[in-house]
Amino acid sequence: MKYITFFLLSFAVLMPTTQPSFAAVEPEAENVPDAMSRLMKAPDIDVKNIRDPFLSSFAKNRMDEATRYKNRKRLPSNKRKREVLEQFDLSTLNLVATFKKSGRDWVASVQDSTGKSYTIRRGNYMGKRGGKIEKIDGQTVYLVEQVINPAGEIVDRQTTLTLAEVNEQ
Repeated sequence: MKYITFFLLSFAVLMPTTQPSFAAVEPEAENVPDAMSRLMKAPDIDVKNIRDPFLSSFAKNRMDEATRYKNRKRLPSNKRKREVLEQFDLSTLNLVATFKKSGRDWVASVQDSTGKSYTIRRGNYMGKRGGKIEKIDGQTVYLVEQVINPAGEIVDRQTTLTLAEVNEQ
């Protein structure tokens, strides 16, 4: 019994008799800085154009290539019968002459690298990219080619063939 009394007495001595006051722990209101004055505004994020972090760059490239391939099929030049001058690259064709009869449209003559000559009019197609002849004047043939830009969109590109001057001595 002596041991139990000793144990209870030592336990009572070691236990604090007063409850701690939490009021003394709280900081004073005038020493707290105004946190709202230091807040920064987050930058605006364009959610529609942000890159998907879970999409592999290889998968994105494959999707872009598929879009370009789809656009190639939609080119108008793929839906009609090809003309003879569409098998030549424009750099191999030379504008030899342009002429106009009274009351009619301009007509031009082009020559391929072998020396064979072809007569062209407004509305004909020429070149490997299917350029349509939009206008012919005294010195120039104006073509419009529909090509696919790097983004995969179909765009019109203006091209010209100019009459070459020949200087003989």
